[in-house]
Amino acid sequence: MPVLVATAAAAASLAAWAALVALGVRTRRAMLTLDAGAPDAPGAPPGVTAVVPCRDEAPAVEACVRSLLAQDLPGLRLVAVDDRSTDATGAILDRLAREDARLQVVHVTSLPAGWLGKNHACAAGARRARGEWILFTDGDVVFEPDALRRALGVALGRGLGHLAVVPRFVAPGFAERAFVTLFGALLSPALGLWELPRAGTRAYFGIGAFNLVRRADYERAGGHARIAMEVVDDVKLGLLLRRSGVPQGVADAGGRVSVRWQRGFLPSVLGLVKNAFAAVEYRLGVAAGAFAGSVLLGAVPVAVVALGPGAVPRAVAGAALAASFYHHGVSARRLARGSGAEGVLAPACTLVLGAVVLGSALAARWRGAVVWRGTWYGLEAVRAGCLRADDLPATGAAGWPPASDALRARADRAAWTRVR
Repeated sequence: MPVLVATAAAAASLAAWAALVALGVRTRRAMLTLDAGAPDAPGAPPGVTAVVPCRDEAPAVEACVRSLLAQDLPGLRLVAVDDRSTDATGAILDRLAREDARLQVVHVTSLPAGWLGKNHACAAGARRARGEWILFTDGDVVFEPDALRRALGVALGRGLGHLAVVPRFVAPGFAERAFVTLFGALLSPALGLWELPRAGTRAYFGIGAFNLVRRADYERAGGHARIAMEVVDDVKLGLLLRRSGVPQGVADAGGRVSVRWQRGFLPSVLGLVKNAFAAVEYRLGVAAGAFAGSVLLGAVPVAVVALGPGAVPRAVAGAALAASFYHHGVSARRLARGSGAEGVLAPACTLVLGAVVLGSALAARWRGAVVWRGTWYGLEAVRAGCLRADDLPATGAAGWPPASDALRARADRAAWTRVR
């Protein structure tokens, strides 16, 4: 390997990791926190309905529903939608509904044409929602008692119509935790969350664990009917809302919302295969580019450190590895209460993630279908139903004015006293 080539390759890797570090810092500063949520105040809060789509969630759904029923938010209602489950999910939900009248259970026995299962379940739940706000969440998410009250306070205080809250990821295994948090470490800097307060910018976000939406804004934007065949429905709901003029923000849960995404390292990898091709909007070239980028970030610095022809390229590659360890380690501590040592697996996890994106694309094209929760959906159908970022002009994206802590606190108190 010539010295010049090795140095250039290592320098490119270092530049990429340095950019990710800088953008990661900017992203963390841009995120709201639930600590700034509404304080206790007299008056009734706006009505909220939590919609929980469930398919084969028997191991986790009871903890999810009980944590929602334990929220310290007066007037909260729950609609749990059992989407053709083959396990005990439906029976568990029915038992919980008999214990608490605030829970309504909807059983879906067949899937209409032109819908993905989860999207149809979300739409079915939204039709039964009452109050001004809807929380869309998943059947394996667990909430601290003040999570929803604080999130609602942040949304009201900032004048938002959509607040996405990033949960803490529960990942007991070291490799599992490293992979899940590496996904966040690479994705979050690309989101441009710092642009959300500015109108007309391209940034958007949504997450399945916690999408809190003003019901009038959701219905005005067309709801889940606009994304009926969208595999990455949570993120594309964020796209639809923001480009429809709904002010959008993202908050860190600070541990008040948690989820175990998959149970183990290998299930986590395979779980991404389902939607990675959809995440790049079914563009094979972008999937191939993602894999090439993973080689630059993961393989190049390791190869140059191990096999480089001189001290200079090895030093540059070593700096790239150090940046990767730092960036990933910070993300692991923030997203999953990791030790930070997960960062040493950044190169390996980056390569795995790139292979997942490309493998997802190749698998979908070979099968001619996307497999999601045991249901096969034709590739041409989901491709046609994909809501692409370029389909909706960013000129329609709403912003929201930043506020000082004092102004925000006063706005929170005033909004909280608004009668439903």
